Amino acid sequence: MKLRFSLAAFLLSLATLLAGVCSTVRADDNAEATANVGDRISIELYFESQCPGCREVLTTSFKQAYAAPGFLKMADVTLVPFGNAEETPSADGDGYDFKCQHGPSECRYNAVEACALSKIKCPYMAFRYVTCIESYDESREPDQNYGLVVGACAALTGVSEVAADIEQCSTSSEGNDLIHANAVKTAALDPPHTYVPWIVAGGIHDDDVQDSISESLLQYVCQKYHGPDKSPACAQFAKADDDGLSGAMMRGSSSTATGLHHSVVNKLASRKCVKDREVDVSSAQE
Repeated sequence: MKLRFSLAAFLLSLATLLAGVCSTVRADDNAEATANVGDRISIELYFESQCPGCREVLTTSFKQAYAAPGFLKMADVTLVPFGNAEETPSADGDGYDFKCQHGPSECRYNAVEACALSKIKCPYMAFRYVTCIESYDESREPDQNYGLVVGACAALTGVSEVAADIEQCSTSSEGNDLIHANAVKTAALDPPHTYVPWIVAGGIHDDDVQDSISESLLQYVCQKYHGPDKSPACAQFAKADDDGLSGAMMRGSSSTATGLHHSVVNKLASRKCVKDREVDVSSAQE
């Protein structure tokens, strides 16, 4: 399958993401990642680069959270690209070979994202880079021009200085080591993951954590965080809770809100990538 867009069209369409994905980084972004570590809510997202459900969670729930001022003062987020892939030691004893659910292109983009998370030191910029890749990595042609996507997202995220490093890392022993580390981390999950995206909060994975964070990571963190640096964006959820309670009392029922919640959760669940399920790698829709 050929790339669906020319370089010019690709760059033009990426430019429309500047406001949401590649906006100017605030001056205190780097400091937030190390502030009040003991107070912050631990969030881990285990995903794979070409899973539609993973893409949706990253570019909706997680993107909304990262856009909130001071979000990383409340949360410590770890992104782990590997997902349902499998690894085996290389025949020559040098590193590992990987088999990915959506084919070789997913393995390459997993490595690109792992390398970006390692090379880009500002956590906001690293996240924006990953969401940019997620938005434009649909082609599953094994021999596609990966450098096109890597370089364009680097330029529009404002990290062009590390584009070559990311590209080199993704095809080298460095990238192999990073993906192996993610494989080990994924294999250590308890309970073991059965699909992706797989979300862990405070060391716990259950249906409530999965559904709540899939719907709104920001709301989940706002409700769980009790430290001194709550984002002003959290006020919207306090008001929503009050309005919802008042409305339920007046109506005598909260069935409308419950139905909306289930609708969102069911949509996300339908796009999960289930472990051990075969996928047609010629299609970008599975």
